[in-house]
Amino acid sequence: MSLPNGFLDELRSRICLSDVVGRKVQWDLRKSNQARGDMWAPCPFHQEKTASFHVDDNKGFYYCFGCQAKGDAIGFIKETENVNFIEAVEILASEVGLQMPEFDPKSKEKADRNKILLEIMEQSVNFFRLTLNSNQGKHALEYLKKRGICSDAIERFEIGFAPADQTILTQKLIDKGYDLEAIIETGMSVKSDESNRLYDRFRGRVMFPIRDSRGRCIAFGGRSLDPAARAKYLNSPETPLFDKGSNLYNLVSARSAVGRGEPLIVTEGYMDVIALDSGNFNGAIAPLGTAITEKQLQLMWRISPEPIIALDGDKAGLRAAYRLIDLSLPLLRTGKALRFSIMPEGKDPDDLIRNDGASVFKNLIDEAVPMVDLIWRRETESKSFDSPERRAGLDKSLADAIALIKEKNLKNHYRDALFQARRQFFGRQNTGKTEFKSNSRLMPQSDTKSSFLVAADEKTVSAQIRESTIIAVLMNFPELIEIFYDELVMIDLASPDCDLILKELVKIDKGTKTEIKNKLMEKIGGEKVEKLLSLSHLRVLPCLRVKGTIEMGQQTLREELAKLNSERGLSVEVDEINNTPPEEWHERDFSRLEMANNAKQRTVSSVQEDTINYEQAQNGLNINREERLKLDEIRKTISFGKKKS
Repeated sequence: MSLPNGFLDELRSRICLSDVVGRKVQWDLRKSNQARGDMWAPCPFHQEKTASFHVDDNKGFYYCFGCQAKGDAIGFIKETENVNFIEAVEILASEVGLQMPEFDPKSKEKADRNKILLEIMEQSVNFFRLTLNSNQGKHALEYLKKRGICSDAIERFEIGFAPADQTILTQKLIDKGYDLEAIIETGMSVKSDESNRLYDRFRGRVMFPIRDSRGRCIAFGGRSLDPAARAKYLNSPETPLFDKGSNLYNLVSARSAVGRGEPLIVTEGYMDVIALDSGNFNGAIAPLGTAITEKQLQLMWRISPEPIIALDGDKAGLRAAYRLIDLSLPLLRTGKALRFSIMPEGKDPDDLIRNDGASVFKNLIDEAVPMVDLIWRRETESKSFDSPERRAGLDKSLADAIALIKEKNLKNHYRDALFQARRQFFGRQNTGKTEFKSNSRLMPQSDTKSSFLVAADEKTVSAQIRESTIIAVLMNFPELIEIFYDELVMIDLASPDCDLILKELVKIDKGTKTEIKNKLMEKIGGEKVEKLLSLSHLRVLPCLRVKGTIEMGQQTLREELAKLNSERGLSVEVDEINNTPPEEWHERDFSRLEMANNAKQRTVSSVQEDTINYEQAQNGLNINREERLKLDEIRKTISFGKKKS
């Protein structure tokens, strides 16, 4: 919907931007010049200690030199109040006494209708609060006191009670002159499909008002006091006012607390929020009876760049955390993160605050882990990695998680963190294998071990050749980095120089071969790059010659990666056997070793069939290598004969 010409200009002329922003920030008076309308403060959109958020009253714009947030007064209200453009204009217009223009009849009709619905909700809040403090609410008040909720908290959160009478609220609202259809539209009354009879939706429940970002009551949550009730908690249905996936409980108070420097703590329910608030954790919020949605996550990030997810310490809590990981990964950006604090098993934040004290909960919040740690836990906890195939499965699951992140720089940091964890995990002695008692009946012969280990001494040279080949092919055909990206980010190369170059290669944006080489040389030094590219075995690679094609490079890269992975799998199994005392050897250990060796042989055989017997001729066709060698010998003979004559 459009606004009349000149209306926004008139609105902006009446607004002092620093007054609007000043309600959300603490000005740095040493850096600010109020007389000139030049104001500075720590940014309200990301956590910082220095004043990098600049407001220019004369131009009517703000800009953060830290997170690059920028806009005018309308944009600031939109971001901080979680409202749309028209709603932001309405808020500012009301503050400066400017009458909003009339919109089309349908829009005005909808706005008028919503105003009535909001009045009904506020009347319901008042009714429930009065009932709680009456004889009808005596047992509800006792329940709240038993749960450790004091009078101040009851007042602060406007907690009330819906009596068991089936129509008392509906009748009260009708008596105040509200239209029956409007009452039903708010969800406070329900009409029976069978008998067409009206009854109150909430009966015999402790009531928690749910307010939007502007502090308006848009819904309720009700906690039953009847142990036999079909649903312990009941929320308002979806209405013109309420979308449960787009709102959060205690949003307004939590936003103010975060503005004062407190952490944003995401809990599972109303009682957790109230318990935390009573323990002086005022930045607590909760979703409304469902798993966290994308809209709710974006709303959290508007309040805090790094909310702390405090979940119950049971399997359901962990499942909720893992679901949130999958939702969050594609949305992550620099400055938008999550941390997780898992409660002790069988306890929730409410339990901890009431039984163990606020200090215990604070320690858990202070020790909250980044999301990357929980990803590692999800992919490894209670799992065995006693075979190359299972370890390859772990690599794939980690790569799949990393691939969901869209921001390239952030994706690289996640990759580095996960594979540092992987290196430490598999670097421990005997990690990933099943332990067996030393008196096992099935013991392998000593020559079984030696038959596998004799060739293992050559692994270092072989790996260096393969790793340098991979680097050279990637530098010659940078287009292959994107094609093989998921595999490349999983590799932990043995050669420090190769590993360093590979990590920088996958970080470099697209460019020509020369541009990428120059960036590498600038980043890690030209000597290391030139030294690698001058290795003798690279000169004979067909794909690196003048007539080498990207198809040849792709085939070479695929082969080298396959061989490197199979050799790496065998190497890990050999190292584990070497690090195990002979009295603890078990037949299953050598069974894994044999499987790894067979996997390597299959890879080599497959590569030999594809590349050793054949090579590409100048016309692009494959030619048998043995026949080609015989032809070369004939040519030499003919050439030699000509010279003799």
